[in-house]
Amino acid sequence: PRSELPRGFSLLSEVFHVYCVFVLYSLFVVRVST
Repeated sequence: PRSELPRGFSLLSEVFHVYCVFVLYSLFVVRVST
C-alpha cells in the first residue's frame, strides 16, 4: 500500500521519474538533430 511508504521515498520516486523522462527526451532530441 502507498500509505506505508515514507514521504521521502515518494518524492524520490517522483524526481527519478522526471529525470528518466528528461534523459529519454534528451536522447530523442540528439538522435533527431543528428
